[in-house]
Amino acid sequence: MKLIISIIGLFLVLGCSTTEPTVVEYILNSPNTSSTSEAQGCKQKSIKVSHAFAKPSLMSLKMDYAESNNKIFSYSVAQWNQSPNRVITQKIYTEIRDYNIFKNTLVSKSRTRSDFILEINIEDFLQYYSADLKKSYANVVISLSIIDSRTYNVISNKTFSAKVDTKTLDAEGGVVALESALNNILVQNKEWLDGVCK
Repeated sequence: MKLIISIIGLFLVLGCSTTEPTVVEYILNSPNTSSTSEAQGCKQKSIKVSHAFAKPSLMSLKMDYAESNNKIFSYSVAQWNQSPNRVITQKIYTEIRDYNIFKNTLVSKSRTRSDFILEINIEDFLQYYSADLKKSYANVVISLSIIDSRTYNVISNKTFSAKVDTKTLDAEGGVVALESALNNILVQNKEWLDGVCK
């Protein structure tokens, strides 16, 4: 009798167990650029890069996508390794630091006082699908503002946007397109900074 109960219990446990699909984590890569700015106007100034403002969905690891421009869904087996707002903040900071357009480029948590503050607002960072789900593209819109840290006046602000079609209709295709769009914006940002610091 004990043997029969044990066998039945074993079948119940095995029958209720499910295997969950592996969740793939994605990171945003960007090419290393070794260019240095020739603009001289900010060479003796410092800038602090503030943490990006973004909607809550870009502060989580969930990887969202949109259908028909008004329905938002999350991939079930794909997610970010780090939240987009954190990665984008880091990439903008690194790009400005390595561009050597300012004397010092500081992170938001730095206790050092800076001449300028760079505010970042991520307005869009999403993969979109057409109504028939046969096409997909990535759209990135980021606004940047340079603020005088003493007067809090806006020195200059600019909204950058980039749209890139995906090569494949999946999460990986979306990540590659988002990377490309973000890198496009990083290039635009350098051109803008060159103009501000002439």
